[in-house]
Amino acid sequence: MKISVNLLRKIIDFDWPVDKVVERLTMSGSEVEAIENKGSDIEGILAAKVIEVSKIEGSDKLTCCTVFDGKEKIDVVCGAPNVAKDQVVLFAPVGSKIPGMTLKKAKIGGKESFGMILSEAELQLSDNADEIAVLDDSIKPGKSLEGIVEYKDTILELEITPNRPDCLSHIGIAREVQALGGGKLRMPDINLNEIDKPASEAVKIVIDDPDGCPRYTGRVTRNVKIAPSPLWLKMMVYYLGMRPINNVVDITNYVMLELGHPLHAFDFDLFKKPQVLVRNAFEGEKFITLDEVERTLNSNHLLITDSVSGVAIAGIMGGEHSEVSEKTSHILLESAYFDPVTIRRGSKALGLATESSRRFERGADPDMAPVANDRACKLISEIAGGEILKGIVDTYPKPFMPVEIDLKPENVNHLLGTDLSPDTMCDILNGLNINTENRNGLKAVQPSFRPDLVREVDLSEEIARIYGFDNIPTVFRPGGTLGAEETKMERITGQVRSYLTGAGGTEIFSLTLVDSLLTKRLGLLESSVTVMNPLSEEMAVVRPGMLLSMLPVIRRNINFKEKDLFLYEIGDIYLLSDKEELPPQQNCLAIALTGNESPVFWGSAQRKSDFHTIKGLLENLADYLKLGKINLRPEDYFAFEKSRSFEVYIGDINIGYLGSVSDGCLSTADIKDKVHFVEIDMCKMVDLIPESITAKELDRFPSADRDIAVVIDENIKAEDIRTEIIDSSKGLATDVLIFDLYRGKNIPDNKKSLAFGIKYRLPDRTLTDDEVDDVHGRIAEALKSKFGAELRS
Repeated sequence: MKISVNLLRKIIDFDWPVDKVVERLTMSGSEVEAIENKGSDIEGILAAKVIEVSKIEGSDKLTCCTVFDGKEKIDVVCGAPNVAKDQVVLFAPVGSKIPGMTLKKAKIGGKESFGMILSEAELQLSDNADEIAVLDDSIKPGKSLEGIVEYKDTILELEITPNRPDCLSHIGIAREVQALGGGKLRMPDINLNEIDKPASEAVKIVIDDPDGCPRYTGRVTRNVKIAPSPLWLKMMVYYLGMRPINNVVDITNYVMLELGHPLHAFDFDLFKKPQVLVRNAFEGEKFITLDEVERTLNSNHLLITDSVSGVAIAGIMGGEHSEVSEKTSHILLESAYFDPVTIRRGSKALGLATESSRRFERGADPDMAPVANDRACKLISEIAGGEILKGIVDTYPKPFMPVEIDLKPENVNHLLGTDLSPDTMCDILNGLNINTENRNGLKAVQPSFRPDLVREVDLSEEIARIYGFDNIPTVFRPGGTLGAEETKMERITGQVRSYLTGAGGTEIFSLTLVDSLLTKRLGLLESSVTVMNPLSEEMAVVRPGMLLSMLPVIRRNINFKEKDLFLYEIGDIYLLSDKEELPPQQNCLAIALTGNESPVFWGSAQRKSDFHTIKGLLENLADYLKLGKINLRPEDYFAFEKSRSFEVYIGDINIGYLGSVSDGCLSTADIKDKVHFVEIDMCKMVDLIPESITAKELDRFPSADRDIAVVIDENIKAEDIRTEIIDSSKGLATDVLIFDLYRGKNIPDNKKSLAFGIKYRLPDRTLTDDEVDDVHGRIAEALKSKFGAELRS
């Protein structure tokens, strides 16, 4: 969702700088993902009047124009087809700036040009690059662009969670700012100048399916003049991510972005009957949508008709045969409330998602339907010159019934670990326009724009996020009736977090619901648990492994130029079961590395994280937890490179897998950097960690150190060699460390050289050289006998 700070300031008075708005919204749950400054690279643009236009000889397109900028006449070459005498245009004189360019004198088509007559696209005010921008005749030459339109703006791109449809609008975000202490929200002006003719005589509304369409409002406006929108409207619609079309359509989009309620304008003259009938589509019924695609509907689709044929697929897209065009003069403006499940089912069946369906399927505000209709009609009458018929036709067979919620302050404080007064809680909720009274406990009434608020705990969450999660004191153990002895799992989990954070890791907390498309592309969809009625395709699968939720986090950080990552997460995965029961959950630890091992430091060279980095990290963690020795056994895993894919064992128990993510898997997730990953079953790992540790006396006698280098077949594992060294030493080899791997000159093909350092020691005396030589020789013979190893000198 894109939010214009300029538009936000028109709805609510606040003096916060943009960075504070970003911080407060993000901390309260409406995360700001991106910030875009508009118009900062535009300077010196003026209104100018075209006083003469003449063709340039030898050119089909170029014209030589003389413009008056309020002070002087200036010659300029223009290639736009719509330039004409007496137009008021946007002009960039020599020395002015537009995005990507500072204007200089130029010679074009043999003529000197002292500036540029601009299109809206050249100023990035809209996508119209084919024609120059023509302003209203009332604008005087010499007026600056700043005085014509408020083009300098900051656009915030917010990640809105599926349960917050109210925040898919400027009004919704203004309500959040109000609750956070930013000012007082004010609704836009909707006072209408209506003519005497009643709208109820012009149109009738009948709803055959009140479950699918609980409310439908319509207004009729006649004698409308369809034309391009004024510059401010085109600019705002374009800034907020939509394409300007014409004044009426742009107004409906603008009001949707402003108030959050989708609208649709019909050419009322194209209706076969002056009646709206909302019904279910017939099985196999054909309908051509605005994008000129013929679609086949089923009985689950809700269809808006003129009582003869369809004119729109309810809540999704209008029809080609009733769209507003240059010939339109009479408008029927629809503002309705449709059932979220009905719209989502219809949208998915068609594979057609729109800004409208996105809002309806999350839950629009039924009480906003008439307000949005009035607001749009007011703008249509002001911009398109329409006459609004008296009254709104409002058919409302299933009125919204708000839930009344009893809220006990002591329950809220106990849940949050706070000590807030009832009055403070009441003020927070009222700041969110949740009507709340403090009488023998708090009594709250669910607002129509918040379908997610139905329980006491829902209001507790609202109080927590507006009060500020950072203001809630940290408590490591619950008190009161929630108090319980710390379990082994809790203790070990805390130790894992402590170690990994201390080692430089960042803990993430991702959703257990993951993208169905990514899951399908990785070949896991058939073996994964899916959600029956998902809120979105990005949350349609319950993750079968931690990698599926880790990869999008990695991609997002890399896209934000954070490439040196050490991320970890402790959470649940869900496994598909053949039995008719809830899917088994498995608590797992996941670690992922990308980029450099350590931050940039002038005193040392950078080293890229690799397979050995994550292997060493896991081994160090195992040592810290007293888990035992980590053994890796080669095993193919769908996401790993074949040569870097291992199962992780402690003894004979498989506790997870480790490897380097394959290029194919990374490409599927749109990641170009190498990723190294490990996933560990926390329950198995915790069971293997001893409850207590024992200490032993330090060695009293020195060790005898020897090295051995052997040439072996490429497919023999270093761990097998190490194990044989220890077994053949009969207890004398107390430590065996590999310190060299070599392939190349003097080493045959399909062979490799491994070098080990061995410490020999007895607990009760010092070994003699002869004893060490004897055991060292036995080891060499054992390696030759078992592996065909040859000593390398």
